[in-house]
Amino acid sequence: MYEAFHLNNHFYTKLEAFTLFEDFTVVRHYKDLPDSWFVVMTDIKGSTKAIQEGRYRDVNLIGAASIIVATKVNGTRDFPFVFGGDGATLLISPDVIDELMNRLAALRDLAKNNFNLDLRVAKVSVKELVKLNKKIEVAKYQLSQGCSMALMRGEGIQAAEYLIKNHPSQYEYETQLKAEADLTGLTCRWKPIPSRKGKIFTLIIQSRKNELRIFEKVIKDLKLIFPDGLDSYNPADYQNGKYKSILENIKSEIRFYKNPFNLSFIKRILEIIPAFLIFNFKLNIAGAQEYVRATKSHSDFIKFDNTLRMVIDCDEMKISQVKSLLSEMYQRREIFFGTHEADESIMTCFVEGLNQGEHIHFIDSGSGGYALAAIQLKDQIKKAISPN
Repeated sequence: MYEAFHLNNHFYTKLEAFTLFEDFTVVRHYKDLPDSWFVVMTDIKGSTKAIQEGRYRDVNLIGAASIIVATKVNGTRDFPFVFGGDGATLLISPDVIDELMNRLAALRDLAKNNFNLDLRVAKVSVKELVKLNKKIEVAKYQLSQGCSMALMRGEGIQAAEYLIKNHPSQYEYETQLKAEADLTGLTCRWKPIPSRKGKIFTLIIQSRKNELRIFEKVIKDLKLIFPDGLDSYNPADYQNGKYKSILENIKSEIRFYKNPFNLSFIKRILEIIPAFLIFNFKLNIAGAQEYVRATKSHSDFIKFDNTLRMVIDCDEMKISQVKSLLSEMYQRREIFFGTHEADESIMTCFVEGLNQGEHIHFIDSGSGGYALAAIQLKDQIKKAISPN
């Protein structure tokens, strides 16, 4: 029994990673998530209003913070998660679920007190989803050596979200024991990155029939529009990036602490000052410039959690072509989709070190692209199920 538990508990670390993103449609890469695991979801309630007030960076920070908290509880970044802009989906093993929910509750308090944001923290057991015949399968995509991210397929993801949103008293986590959210490594020190090619284009796509073949068609058609590959449109452009001032970074990151007068925050300040000098003046100290050049290959600008999500930098002609493609597929009742355009992208970073595989960068558009594109997608879904 112990061996079975151990294997289930570490099934993700045992998954063989693949290196070509378009292979996310290959069924053999996916393995069933063990019944003993949990789907944990976080998101900002009222994120649209906060974004309209210009607080999209705070929304992104708290969304990414839940991944950092889960990493610290797991003791590794090698677990399944997907960043969604205003929150995250985390697949969590049973041995750490209680500790994680408690730490996320602490993050919820921090978000409320220091950011004036209402973070939803909720969980659904995979066992319950299986009883509803809603399964989740997981694959592992290698971004670069030592840096991978999870891909998820199956109706269980949307089913978990439905249960959480429609039965909050049953699935939202309210209890909190005395705890703090460890956000060491979370940074948001780069200024918004202006588009170099025209616009920052966010798109999210769901298959109406939960079929991977639909995404095969999407990828095939996108390759015709972007013949030089989607990687060429990754907005995480180190050449165009600028570091925020020392004071801006201190003001931003002081909010990560209930009480900033502690050793951890002092260490953070002592880190911010040399980082500002190194990155703004492009000093090649301790591999800093190698880290900057590796930003693109360590970013999550494209991902899949039963919904294809991407943030790309492209011209308006290509945006028009993509919109036309998606509209045609929507009219044929193949997909639901949402899009958003902005002038810049933003990066929220998790940096454990400057070496290969020690950092990952969460990408969104500069005005809350994922959250706003989701409004269009959800409106399409409502229209499809409405009797009128």
